[in-house]
Amino acid sequence: MSRFRASAAKEWPLVGFTLLSQIAVGAFWTIAAGLLLPGRGPAIHLTVRAFPALIAVLILAAALSLFHLGRPHRAVFALNNWRRSWLSREIVFELIFLLLLALLAILRWRKAGSPELIQGILIVSAVAGFAFLFSMSRLYMLNTVPAWRGLNTPLSFFLSALLLGPLFVAVARRIFFQTPGFFGPAAVIASLSAVLLIVLIAILFTPGIGFLGVKNATLAEYPVSRVYLFLLFRFAFLAAAVLGIVLAAKGRFGGPLNGTWLTVAFLNALGSEISGRFLFYAIYNRVGV
Repeated sequence: MSRFRASAAKEWPLVGFTLLSQIAVGAFWTIAAGLLLPGRGPAIHLTVRAFPALIAVLILAAALSLFHLGRPHRAVFALNNWRRSWLSREIVFELIFLLLLALLAILRWRKAGSPELIQGILIVSAVAGFAFLFSMSRLYMLNTVPAWRGLNTPLSFFLSALLLGPLFVAVARRIFFQTPGFFGPAAVIASLSAVLLIVLIAILFTPGIGFLGVKNATLAEYPVSRVYLFLLFRFAFLAAAVLGIVLAAKGRFGGPLNGTWLTVAFLNALGSEISGRFLFYAIYNRVGV
C-alpha cells in the first residue's frame, strides 16, 4: 500500500461520519418537504418512526468521528472556540440539528404541537441541517490544502446529501414502513438530478483533472492515473444507481416503485459516494506550512 492509500485509509471514520451525516440531512430535507408541501398525509404517517431513525444515523456518525481522534474523551473541548473554529461550529450545528430532530420525534410521538409549531420547527431544522453541512465543508477548505480549497468540497458534500438522502427515505418507506405517496417520485427526481450534477462537478472540479480544478502540482506525488481510476469506479456506481432507479420507477416487478431496485440504486449510489470521498481524503496534501 502506498503512503497515499495508507493516509486515506486512516480517514475511514471521517468517510463514515461525513456520508452518514449527509444521508441524515438529505433524508430530513426530503421528509420536511413532504410535510411542508400540500397533501402531506403520507409524510405525517412516516415521521413517527423516521425521526428516531435519523437520530440513530446521526449518533452513529458522531460515534464514528470519535475514532479519528487521538483522545476521544477530549472531544467536548472542541466546542470552546465556536466563534472562530469551523470544527466547533460543525459540532454546534450538529447538536442543534440533533436536538431539533429529538423535539420533532417527541411531538410526533405524543401527537402534540400545532401545525404552525411543527412547520416552524421543520424550517429551523432544515436550516440547521444546511448550516451543519456548510460548516463541515468549510472545515476542509484550508488555504494550505489547495485540493480541498475550491468549490469541489462544498458541492460534493451537499450533492451527497441530495443523492443519498432521498433514496434512503424512499428505500425505508417502501421496504420498512410501507407508506404510499410522495417519497418515491421525490427520490427519483432528486437523485437523478443529483447524479447529473455530480458528473458535471466531477468533470469541472475534480483536483488534478477537472477543467476548473486545481492543477496536478498541488497533488504532490499522487498520480493522476489514480484519480481517473476512482472516477471510473464512481461513474460505474452512478450508472448502476441510475439503472436501479429507472427499473424501480418502471414498476417492472409489480409496483410503481420496486423496493428491491430502490435498494440496488441506493447501495450503488452509496458506493459512488464512498469512492468519491475516499479520493477526497487520498489527494490531501498540505503546502507551505
